[in-house]
Amino acid sequence: MNKILKSRVALIVILALLLVMSACGGTQKTSENKDSGTSEDTGKTHNLIISHFLPGNHPIQTELFEEFGNTLNEKTNGRITQELYPSNALGDAGAHYDMAVTGEADIALSVYGYTPGRFPSVSVLELPFLAESAVHGSKIVQTLYEEFPEIQAEHSETHPLFIFTAEPAQLLSVKHRIEKPEDLKGLRVRTPSPTGSAILEALGATAVSMPMGDVYEALQRGVVDAAMVPLETLKNYNFHEIVKYVTIGNFSATPFYAVMNKQTYDSFSDSDKQLVDSLSGIPMSEKAGAIFDRDGQTGLELAKNNGAEIIELTGDNLAPWQKALESVAKKWVEDMKAKGLPAQEIYDRAVELKSELK
Repeated sequence: MNKILKSRVALIVILALLLVMSACGGTQKTSENKDSGTSEDTGKTHNLIISHFLPGNHPIQTELFEEFGNTLNEKTNGRITQELYPSNALGDAGAHYDMAVTGEADIALSVYGYTPGRFPSVSVLELPFLAESAVHGSKIVQTLYEEFPEIQAEHSETHPLFIFTAEPAQLLSVKHRIEKPEDLKGLRVRTPSPTGSAILEALGATAVSMPMGDVYEALQRGVVDAAMVPLETLKNYNFHEIVKYVTIGNFSATPFYAVMNKQTYDSFSDSDKQLVDSLSGIPMSEKAGAIFDRDGQTGLELAKNNGAEIIELTGDNLAPWQKALESVAKKWVEDMKAKGLPAQEIYDRAVELKSELK
């Protein structure tokens, strides 16, 4: 019996050694996968539901999100997939942040201005003459997010991937040539946000809030006299077909968010989190901004080719606008201070970044 018992003990020891060696080999394989940029350490699959309000043919979907998903899919050997739902298919533009909070969407993208008052600090980018391009504005807003805990706290219910801006909003009109501040007096103008409304009202216009998808018809039918929108809308929403006057003054920049459900992010393995993190932050912010800048230039060319007059406000032509809008930034600081935010510090840093990040 002792001999048989010794044989069984020896067999158990050998099996245990084999298991340890197998585990070491698996660990080495995982390490090699991480070194090669591939994430396979858990084998857990994820199908990400991505929702946004833009049209399905918008380059934010066809270039940025599709490439985002393809990279995740490739680096995980097909474990992470995605489904894209554009054009508010899963919910209104203003509901997207809550969709990411509740998990109705794993990732949601929309405009901060569609949920007025919820993200007060981010609205600093909507102030006049800060952003000079979408890439410029995107770097400013993403840097502010990374530097100010107060801005991070406004996003605490989700895991932010990247935030960015469209290229600066300009004034587009079908019938009204706008060159001086007084040219806006009495006009009904589509506004992108409450801050945009403050800008328009300071110039004597009546601000009209409406989703971007309704603006083409509103301009065409004269429901609004002009629209404060980025130039990319000339291309991506076909405004070039009807707009006859384009006034360029960099009046405001519209900030966007792309956020992930916290539980979805937390469910990733460490290596999958690292992969998602590598597709987040300033690089993605700049990429999104570059898409808007490129389409803005294309849209401007389309408008020119269709006979639109381009009025560029620079130097002496811009000075009256700057004077007329001085009060808007001061009022923003006062309002944000009343909310307990370090408003002056955020605004001053945004002005510094305007020069630093050119």
